[in-house]
Amino acid sequence: MAKGSVRKKGKKWYYRFYVEDASGNLVQKEYAGTESKSETEKLLRKAMEDYESKKFIATSENITVGELLDMWAEEELKVGTLSNGTVENYLGAIRCIKKHPIANRKLKTVTAEHLQSFLDLLTFGGRFPDGKTRKGYSKDYVHSFSAVLQQAFRFAVFPKQLITFNPMQYIKLKKQAEDVDLFSDEDIEEGVQPISHADYERLIKYLEEKNPPAILPIQIAYYAGLRIGEVCGLTWQDINLDEQFLTIKRSIRYDGVKHKNIIGPTKRKKVNLSCLPECHTSLHSLPLRQIIRCQYDSMSCLWITAYCHRHIPHLRTM
Repeated sequence: MAKGSVRKKGKKWYYRFYVEDASGNLVQKEYAGTESKSETEKLLRKAMEDYESKKFIATSENITVGELLDMWAEEELKVGTLSNGTVENYLGAIRCIKKHPIANRKLKTVTAEHLQSFLDLLTFGGRFPDGKTRKGYSKDYVHSFSAVLQQAFRFAVFPKQLITFNPMQYIKLKKQAEDVDLFSDEDIEEGVQPISHADYERLIKYLEEKNPPAILPIQIAYYAGLRIGEVCGLTWQDINLDEQFLTIKRSIRYDGVKHKNIIGPTKRKKVNLSCLPECHTSLHSLPLRQIIRCQYDSMSCLWITAYCHRHIPHLRTM
C-alpha cells in the first residue's frame, strides 16, 4: 500500500505519496489540494487508491502517451520558465491530444509514423476520432502540438529514461497550400491574425447588451494592438494620459484548473510601449483616451480575461 501524507503551505493543503519510478525506487509525488485539510485527505486517499488499482508505474511497458503528457506537464511545464500564456496554450494542446486515440497508445509502441499521421490530420484536416470532419488548424496552432510532443518525448528519453530515442526527431511539419493575393496592399505581420473590423463591431454590439463594462478592455486590445491578457494586466501606473501611451509590463490569464487569475510576464518577457489611439465608441462620443480616464475599471479587466478565453476565440491570437 502506498504511503502518503498531507501538509500545509500558506493557505493551501498539499498531499503527497510514494510511487515506484522506472528503476524500481520509491519517489515522492506531491500535488496541490484545497484550503480544507479534510478535503485534501480525501484527495490523497483517492489518489492512492487509483495508484494501487491501476499500478501507474513509470516504465515504458505500461505508460501511455497521455500519461507521459500529464507527467511532463506536472514536472516540467508548470514549474518551468515559459510565460503564462504559453503554458496555458500547451496545456490546452495536451487536453486536445488526450482526446485522440494516440494518447492511449503505450509509449513503447509509438512510432514516428503514428505521430506524423496525427500532425498531418491537424494540418490538413479530415475525419477526427469523434466522427466529425474538420478543416486543418492554423500553422501556429499545429506548432503548439508539435512543441508539446517534442518536449514530452525528449522528457521521456531524459531524464526519465523511459525510451531510448525521441520519435519526434523524424517528424516534418507540413503546410497547406495557401491562396495568396499578390496585389493586396495590406501589410500584415506574419503570424498575426487580427479580427476583422466587422467582427469587432459585432463583438462590441454583443457586449453592449450583455456586459458593457467589458467593452473598454476590448477596445484597448483592438485599437492599441495588445493581447487581451496584456490589457487585463494594465494598472493606472501603466497609463500615461499626458503623453498618451501605455506601458505593457505584465499579462494576466485565467487558470481553468485552479479557477483563478494568474499574473505573469508578457509573452516575450519585455516591457513594451503602445500609443493611445483616437477612436470612438458606439456608446460614447468621447475619444478612447477620455473613456479610459472616465471608465477604467480594474475588476472588469480581470473578469474579461476569463470571459474572452472561454467565449471569444478570435482574441486568443491577438
